[in-house]
Amino acid sequence: MFAEAALAEAAGAFRLAGVGYRATVEQIVKERGAAGKNLYERITGLGNLGVAQEIVDAFHEARFVGNDAAHDALAYSAEEIADIAELINEAVLVLYVQPAQRARMAAQRTARRTAAQALQRTTP
Repeated sequence: MFAEAALAEAAGAFRLAGVGYRATVEQIVKERGAAGKNLYERITGLGNLGVAQEIVDAFHEARFVGNDAAHDALAYSAEEIADIAELINEAVLVLYVQPAQRARMAAQRTARRTAAQALQRTTP
C-alpha cells in the first residue's frame, strides 16, 4: 500500500498519494490489533497498546490528509504529502524495524554468552 502511495506521490498525484498513505495507516493499525468502530478510534486505541503518542498523532495526520483528499478533493502540496510519508516511515521504524533489530542483537548476545559458557566448561 505504501509503495503504491509513494508511486502516486512521485507522479505528482498528491490526492491519490494522500488516500494511499491513509490506507497504509489503516493496514498498520489493523495489523497491530487496535480495536474501534472506525479508523479514528483504532488509531487512538494504539495508545492502549503501548504505541507512543507521537505515532498516534502522526497516524491521525495521515488520516486527516487521506480523508480530505478522498471526501473533499483537497490537494495537499508536495512537501505536505512528503511529510506524511516521512511520518509513516518513522512510525514503521519504531514499530517494526527497531524491535526486530533489538531482538536480533539480543539473540547474538545470548549466542555469544552461551558459546563463552560452553568454552569455559570445556577449558581445564
